[in-house]
Amino acid sequence: MTLGLPDHLVARTISHALARASHWFGLTCLAGALLALLALNFAHRPTATAATASTASTISTTTSAALWLTILALLAMAGFLIELSLRRTVTLTIAYLIVGSGCIYLFTVTILGMPDVFPFSNLFLVALPKLALIMVGGAGTGALAGVLWSTLGFVLAEAVTVLAALQTQVPYSPDPFTISTYLFLVGVLLFAHFARRQAAAQTALHRAVLADRARLLRHDLDQRALARTQDTTLTELVALARAHAGPLSPNLAGSIRATLQTLRGTDWLTDADQRSVEPSAGTDAWLTSEVYAAIERSRDRGLVVEVTGERAALGRLDPVSDRELGLAVQQCLTNVILHSGIVAAEVVIESELDSISLMVMDAGRGFTESETGSDRLGLRQAVRHRIERLGGSVSILTRPGAGTSVLLNVPVPISDPITTDAATLGEQAPR
Repeated sequence: MTLGLPDHLVARTISHALARASHWFGLTCLAGALLALLALNFAHRPTATAATASTASTISTTTSAALWLTILALLAMAGFLIELSLRRTVTLTIAYLIVGSGCIYLFTVTILGMPDVFPFSNLFLVALPKLALIMVGGAGTGALAGVLWSTLGFVLAEAVTVLAALQTQVPYSPDPFTISTYLFLVGVLLFAHFARRQAAAQTALHRAVLADRARLLRHDLDQRALARTQDTTLTELVALARAHAGPLSPNLAGSIRATLQTLRGTDWLTDADQRSVEPSAGTDAWLTSEVYAAIERSRDRGLVVEVTGERAALGRLDPVSDRELGLAVQQCLTNVILHSGIVAAEVVIESELDSISLMVMDAGRGFTESETGSDRLGLRQAVRHRIERLGGSVSILTRPGAGTSVLLNVPVPISDPITTDAATLGEQAPR
């Protein structure tokens, strides 16, 4: 029960709302007691005869004085309750309990003192000011503080009722109205307290979940930023550092231009560049894949790329996997351009029941992976980490003088065998 408020306002707001409701209930009880007292006074005035005129006059004067004193006590109790609803302080709470106890005593004595009207003390009319005293809703913002103040009001109300019953010689019995109202109020306060505690625990858990999600998002963003940086800036800086003095080669100049074009964009670290919808029916999955786009960009830079295998199987990739696999292939082909010493590569695509494998091969100079330095971060960040985030794997087969083969394996949902066979037959059909 948070009312849609911030956590630091929930406890105070709910406590004030419960106190305000109890104060209005108390004022209603005091108003009822005042009206009932006036009605009973007019209905039970002593009738005077000639023989008892003097005695009747004395009783009437005494009764009238007690009546007005009780009325003033009720009005004073109501005034303190109104003030307490505006400023809940310890001083006002204690003053209200003291004035209310005196008011209950006078009211009970006045009511029970009417001859042959109320033979017992456990009547609803006698309980009205006691109900108002229980609704003290004193100082403190916690529900437990409200329980303590209400309990104190209940004890004082019953104590002064016992004294009034003894003075008027009317048998005392605890009335069910006061007891049930007290138990109901305590139950509401305790329920609000424990519900708030539970809501606070749920809020803490929710915050922990959000914090964990934020941490994972930051980590993913860091990884993507690192991979993208390797795709662009670091790759070109390494290539420039390794280039011979003199004019830039056409391949290197084209690579730098492509990098600058990428960096000029505003969404290169967002998902805006990911394919948001699946290809429509009849669309060639190969021509709409990011792997195809990566190969075409490499061809524009002068690399000769031969593609074989099940190209249509790339349609089984979801948008994120399609994008990440395309960027990984682009980095592999960029490595061929920058490091292999040749201008030709081969891409082989194979489809399994639950995965797609793609191998990028070249017959260049090769290298020893365990001995690679800082100039080969592309395989670690832009390729290996990128594929591993998809749940896939990367295998690198290479040695100096024997070329390089990079095997990328990406998991995909298990497809319908009929659909797979149809895709295979379509791939094998002559073009």
